Amino acid sequence: MNVMDLTLNDVQSYAAACKAMHDYIETLRMEGYDLLVVPSRGAHPFLQAAKSYAHNQTAATRGPRLFAPPLVRMEELYLPFTADIASDQNVSSSAIRGYWSRVLAAILRGDKSEPAYRFYEFLRQQAGSLAVGVSQVRPRNHFRFIFVDTVVSGRAITEIFGGFAAYGLSECHFLLLLDKGGRDLKPEYKRAIDAMVARGRATTIPVDNIFTEDEGPAMSGIWTVTMPELMNAALTLPAFAGTGQAAATLFYWEIRRRDDRSNLPITVSNGHLSTMLYSAVADGGVTGLFLKDFQDHVSGSHLQDQALTKEVAWPVVSRNLPIRSIDVTGSHVVRGRMDAKTIEGLIRKFSNP
Repeated sequence: MNVMDLTLNDVQSYAAACKAMHDYIETLRMEGYDLLVVPSRGAHPFLQAAKSYAHNQTAATRGPRLFAPPLVRMEELYLPFTADIASDQNVSSSAIRGYWSRVLAAILRGDKSEPAYRFYEFLRQQAGSLAVGVSQVRPRNHFRFIFVDTVVSGRAITEIFGGFAAYGLSECHFLLLLDKGGRDLKPEYKRAIDAMVARGRATTIPVDNIFTEDEGPAMSGIWTVTMPELMNAALTLPAFAGTGQAAATLFYWEIRRRDDRSNLPITVSNGHLSTMLYSAVADGGVTGLFLKDFQDHVSGSHLQDQALTKEVAWPVVSRNLPIRSIDVTGSHVVRGRMDAKTIEGLIRKFSNP
């Protein structure tokens, strides 16, 4: 959407969803759900605003003390479930999400020898400073975790339902933020979500307008990088050939200003968004002013233009990954292109550690 079409009502609905997310997570935490799994981009701004709300509530009840509320202390695991499909890829979106389900199951089991997990770790080792966040969590004797995601058509989360079922992830609870209150859900996906809700496995939270969805790092701070040619090559590995499931995806945060200031507009955008949402979840009376600042900055800096995402991403991605070029999709996913010799070397290195 054009950021200039964003309304104060949209922001207030978004903030209400963040507050509801906090309350549901706190209830589930009391029931023994002690891990948040976040599929990188979509849910991240909601979670950050929910944490702002948690801090606000803590300050209101305990006074201005340095005390981190439970949501902030909760263990988190980010994984790039993004299923960007290029025209030259030999893997489907459901297969990509099946791969990440396999990785998640291995992490929860603490199985570092599992091939899908090893391949993810291998990519992180090749990625220099792009390898951010934890890739392991505290060992557990249960798979009870909260999976937070945004939902538009419902296809992605339905594919994740299938991936989780295939790998035994049957104790998680899905916390789903429904864009446009769920009005754009495809009938078959709506039925799958409703069935999960009926089984007590999912909770839905309506949002009038998830205006941060697929708008790139200017609204999430998260950069997602896929490597289509490497993904195709991974399918030839014995561990993946039989399943048809593979992925070559990383994500990174970059919201600090670079020395050359080339990412300053995106850094400032994230600051404006955080301030606006903090004001909204705190029921501040000046949210409209922060909305205007946010709109003016995003529009004036052309941050919804994929060309700018490409321009800002290239220096960092090319410095850390052995790629020859990048493309940027309409949803601001960065595709790192590799030549055949590089791919052959990486596959050989993974196969013969």
